[in-house]
Amino acid sequence: MSEPLSAGAAWSVVFTGIIVVFAILVVLVFLCSLLSIVIGGKGKKDKKEGTVQKSEPPKAAPAPVPAAPAPVVEEGIPGEVVAAISAAVACMLGSDKPFAVRSVKRARESRPAWNAAGIAENTRPF
Repeated sequence: MSEPLSAGAAWSVVFTGIIVVFAILVVLVFLCSLLSIVIGGKGKKDKKEGTVQKSEPPKAAPAPVPAAPAPVVEEGIPGEVVAAISAAVACMLGSDKPFAVRSVKRARESRPAWNAAGIAENTRPF
């Protein structure tokens, strides 16, 4: 049988493991940041926007947005749904970006009804 580790050897193993784990984490963080710089990720865009915002003076008031024509709506879609879609788009874009909803159409079925019924039957819990 093998002998148990002494207290000093046990602490040595613990500290070595902690150092190895943190060293690998530092390497992974470095690789992720390097990859985001190479791909042109979010960090690059934020730096450009920051310099643009500093050099431009703030505007007094946004220009009025011209009235957009009424969107083309498929039959069967009520006006409340179109208003809700427009409000959701406005919330996502923010108040400083003008937009216009040009058309509203129903999404087509992603799969036939028989296909969906088969998937529902085969994935039902026990």
